[in-house]
Amino acid sequence: MNMISREQHYLLDSVVKWFNKPDQVDHYVDEIPQGPTPAEKALLEQLPPPCSVLDAGCGAGRISVWLAQQGYKVTGVDVSLALIEQARLALPDRVQVDYRHLSTFHYPFPDNSFDAIICFKVLCYIPTKELRNQYLDHLYRMLNPGGTCLLTQYIVPEDCIGDAVDEDYMNSPASKFQIIERGDCFPLSEGYVRWFTESDLEEELRDSPFRIAFNLSDEHHGGSGFMRLIILEKQV
Repeated sequence: MNMISREQHYLLDSVVKWFNKPDQVDHYVDEIPQGPTPAEKALLEQLPPPCSVLDAGCGAGRISVWLAQQGYKVTGVDVSLALIEQARLALPDRVQVDYRHLSTFHYPFPDNSFDAIICFKVLCYIPTKELRNQYLDHLYRMLNPGGTCLLTQYIVPEDCIGDAVDEDYMNSPASKFQIIERGDCFPLSEGYVRWFTESDLEEELRDSPFRIAFNLSDEHHGGSGFMRLIILEKQV
């Protein structure tokens, strides 16, 4: 990403610290054996035959491992060193994933490096529309022409977006930042996450260079209805 402000850096650092917390690490490690949810699996099945995949925000490897077991060549990256270390420890025998700890959301891969990118529940941890736009441009650059980016993101109803301003929000020093957007919240007054409405999310994706090929609720696959399953394409 380009030069970031002090406030943006604070929020990005809050995300890194949050996902290095022992309770968060334990949570994601416990999820590894579950693999993809039915909704995620339905989305992943839209990938082309085994090819090169970047799992952006791979956590402890829940999706990376499943993809590798299906024959994909997987690179998994995450801002949390603790999660990457656990992902390496939990890698099953004879399953190969190239796990890398990267301390920012700017990944050091050349243009046209991957046939597909997985970006599950990552966009909400990047503060400000400016940085999210840069991130989507960055993912687009790394994809081969004709490549696919699978993206999932939780959404909240429009009439619930105000609930982000809770006690934790008020107790966080970040609540006074000039860059704060509607829907920003601060778990335990420490972390950072953005709540999207459906229209907010779609607007940001339409402002990206990607073509939106698919945008569906997870309720069609047994989900809650508050997760969007999205396929983005880089046109040839």
